[in-house]
Amino acid sequence: MWFCVILAAIFPWTVVGLDLNVDFAIDYFRYRDVKTICVLDCNITFSGPIKLTKLASKYSIAVSEASIKSVGNDLSSVQKCLAYDIHSVGVLLNGNCNKAEDVMNFASEHLSFSAQHKWLIIENDDVIFGYNDSEINSTIIYGARNAIEVLNNLNISVDADVIVGRGKPGYYTLYDVFNFGKIQGGNLIVNQIGTWDLGVGLKLNCDLNGYKYYRRWDFQNWTMRMILVVSPALKNFDLKQLSKKDKMPGVPMITHTAGAILYLVAEMHNFSFTNTVADRWIGTFERSNGKVVGDGLYFREQDISPIIRFLIPIQQKIDVLSSPLTSIETRYYYRIPTKGPGKFENQFLMPLSPVAWYGVIGVSVLCALLLLLSAHLEQRPSSAQYAVFSVIASICQQYYEDSDDGGTKRISAARKVTILVTGLSCVLIYNYYTSSVVSWLLNGPPPSINSLKELLESPLELIYEDIGYTRSWLQTPSYYYNKRNALVEDELRQKKVFNKKKDDPLLEPLVQGIKMVQKGGYAYHTEVNSANSLISQTFDQTELCELGSLQSMEETHLYPCVPKNSPYKEFLSWSLMRLKERGFVSCIQSRTASNEVKCEGSSPRALALGGAAPAFILLAGGYLLATLIMLVERCVYKAKNNKFNIP
Repeated sequence: MWFCVILAAIFPWTVVGLDLNVDFAIDYFRYRDVKTICVLDCNITFSGPIKLTKLASKYSIAVSEASIKSVGNDLSSVQKCLAYDIHSVGVLLNGNCNKAEDVMNFASEHLSFSAQHKWLIIENDDVIFGYNDSEINSTIIYGARNAIEVLNNLNISVDADVIVGRGKPGYYTLYDVFNFGKIQGGNLIVNQIGTWDLGVGLKLNCDLNGYKYYRRWDFQNWTMRMILVVSPALKNFDLKQLSKKDKMPGVPMITHTAGAILYLVAEMHNFSFTNTVADRWIGTFERSNGKVVGDGLYFREQDISPIIRFLIPIQQKIDVLSSPLTSIETRYYYRIPTKGPGKFENQFLMPLSPVAWYGVIGVSVLCALLLLLSAHLEQRPSSAQYAVFSVIASICQQYYEDSDDGGTKRISAARKVTILVTGLSCVLIYNYYTSSVVSWLLNGPPPSINSLKELLESPLELIYEDIGYTRSWLQTPSYYYNKRNALVEDELRQKKVFNKKKDDPLLEPLVQGIKMVQKGGYAYHTEVNSANSLISQTFDQTELCELGSLQSMEETHLYPCVPKNSPYKEFLSWSLMRLKERGFVSCIQSRTASNEVKCEGSSPRALALGGAAPAFILLAGGYLLATLIMLVERCVYKAKNNKFNIP
């Protein structure tokens, strides 16, 4: 000790070093359970850092050093010293160094005042004055440009772990310094938390190793920046309305649910939100994109968004909190078409499989051959004609008999049995077929569109809800509702969306879109929860039974998101997990959810013209064939008469 005093008297600049503060630093970092210490001093060539390294090695603490005596504009050595892996790093800064302010400015710009850095800034004062700064919420200690004055102008946030020790060698007063958010207009918070004495050690009035957000519970009416999607943008948009059950115009139900949960967090911790309205969630992460949620977070212009869809490109640009607040599923809603190609309506040939149809044809041919043989044995005229048309007549539930029995010598029992078998087989087939069709019409599931490919080929016109994810789908080529349907979605965009006429509807609000579905002829793409809520209020039972839907985006969890390495990530994750464990999240989700709309019971459905097309085609073909046969018979009859009447 006397050696240090004599050395300080001879070489006063050595007092600036850390020689006299080694015990203080070791006691503090041992208490904080730090495994690595970064020493930022202007005189690391003196004995202080060497003594610190030796003493730290006894407690399995690694020490790295960086001289800040003449760093100038090159602070690469400081950046390397501040680097961390999975463990937080302790930072020991000599606040009396001339370059200490430059180091703190550098740490602020590179977001090093974070939870991963436990700072201890030591300042030795000879003259100390007490005063109260109007911009600082606590009484602080003032020296010539001290560390707290510098920190008041830097980007310090709620996750900061900065302790300033001021005093003389052997005795220091400790101050916990943080800000709820300097960029958002917060004031620096300085709290005296204890002292360190060479003989006694640390005497703290709070547990610094305890969870810091219990000590920083009250945010003192601070304001956080929130960005969310509202379409159309409201002039007087008040985020407090999110806490109410009533749906807000232009605010999707998914945003309403997540916003209500975040608003509850704000009420508990005494802060508020200032909002920025965007037109979509995901863009290309470029500043020229306008107001986009992902871009605002990526460039750190906003603090939080209530929801975003978890995608790999999103995770690489911004941080997504681990607790989902709601989920989204989108569908195309439409009235079942009653005109157009039959494959979109009632499948009239479905009751019999292809094998069954082959069996019908085989039995018919076999019966025709047996009739041909029996008619030939009876020496009936036109035996082939008789055999074929008898079978066709039985299939059509008609009777056929040739009128010329003059040449018949005997009646074959085989012919009668064959006619009987043919008639019974046709009756059974007919009854099975008609009963299957009627049963399908009465009790079967409603005919619907089963894939995006069928939707593409349908006569329905596509319209979309005017909402953020639709705008992303239209404006961002790499954005898909479902990546597995990428090819079909691209085809839908090209053929049914981008080729629309100028005055044709494309983006419609929810109320107008559901009305267009109710009228028919449109397929409206919207979120399931919002659609169910409105459909249940506007559709009657007949319309519900004619309502069809096709899934576009499968049910997907939506998460709140923050900028990369946001100081609020840990706080928000902790707060949301507490609400979830206490049932608040599920309560709000159930309060804003809507029930699925269903057709109650079953109602008969008319057989559509397109679905019955095969029957009408067969009937028309029969008429044409009968007419053709009649014309051929008349021609043959006329030719025979002319032959016998030749003079």
